[in-house]
Amino acid sequence: MLYYQYMLEKNLSQLTVKYLNQILGGEAMRLAAREKSDELPYFLRDLYDVLPGKLLGHLVTFAFVKGGQPLAAQQIDQHTKQLRELLKNPVIVALPEIGPGERKQLIKHGVAFVVPNRQFFAPQLGMILSERFRTESRREQELVSPATQALVIWFLHHQPISEIWHPFEEAAGLGYTGMTATRGIRELLQLDLFKLEVRGRAKYLKLSGSRRELWEKAKPHLRTPVLRTLWTYDRRIFDLSGVRWAGESALALMTMLSEPQQPMLALTADILEQAKHAGIFFEPRELADGVAVQLWRYTPGMQVKEKTVDVLSLWLSLRANQDDRIQIALDEIEEKFVW
Repeated sequence: MLYYQYMLEKNLSQLTVKYLNQILGGEAMRLAAREKSDELPYFLRDLYDVLPGKLLGHLVTFAFVKGGQPLAAQQIDQHTKQLRELLKNPVIVALPEIGPGERKQLIKHGVAFVVPNRQFFAPQLGMILSERFRTESRREQELVSPATQALVIWFLHHQPISEIWHPFEEAAGLGYTGMTATRGIRELLQLDLFKLEVRGRAKYLKLSGSRRELWEKAKPHLRTPVLRTLWTYDRRIFDLSGVRWAGESALALMTMLSEPQQPMLALTADILEQAKHAGIFFEPRELADGVAVQLWRYTPGMQVKEKTVDVLSLWLSLRANQDDRIQIALDEIEEKFVW
């Protein structure tokens, strides 16, 4: 029983890391070694495995519920307030399971929480993501990870169809590890987007149809690259290396669509941190005369020489927009793409 409980707690932290990195991209979440948890009141140590960490560059405290024991939302609210006061960081509670009633109460109390493979709620950090119940978990599983999506987009922009593809070099160039590339290959094969070709000990991917067929087949499994949108008044944001025109601003540069009143840019979490270190301040709410800044799950700079995000990722970022003008412009850039 003790061994089972230990494995449950260990797996909860591992599943949480895996889930948040999957929905936020790359290594968005990192756990650190315990620092002050031994100084916490005994009852908190008895209820939670408390670990410091980083989430998209934010210092946070993760409280993993021990043993799957039931706790009322009001209790969890009180505990997170105590942890926040003691450790001086935002607190995110990780739970193995949650029911609709518990979820509603936690949200009502403003408690940041995560349930691996089901939902993530952290309004203090401007993130309310993947709020899916178990009946919708299948849909979540059918979406490829951000890293795998980045590899597909890179392939469509750069890889000749006549050649077999060994994605590890491209994965490294995009900032992903060999292990991430291996998982990406597995996802692509499971969805039958590529065929496996083995030559000696080396494994390659080969496209069985056309590039346009790959795009159409992959579309249902691809998500918007935009994780969230921030706003700033600081015009220095335009001068940062790695920032790209995005959204309607990028679409206006590619088509006859009029430029939006509010400029829109895209960047990664690393560049966002550089901007903050340079003294550029961001707001989670819209600023009437500000610049909209999209935080992307993967690099918006697939086409190095371009000032805009890549065409296919732009299409994915705007496909849910109901504006007829935008939909017509999206059809235009899709048809113009060199397949």
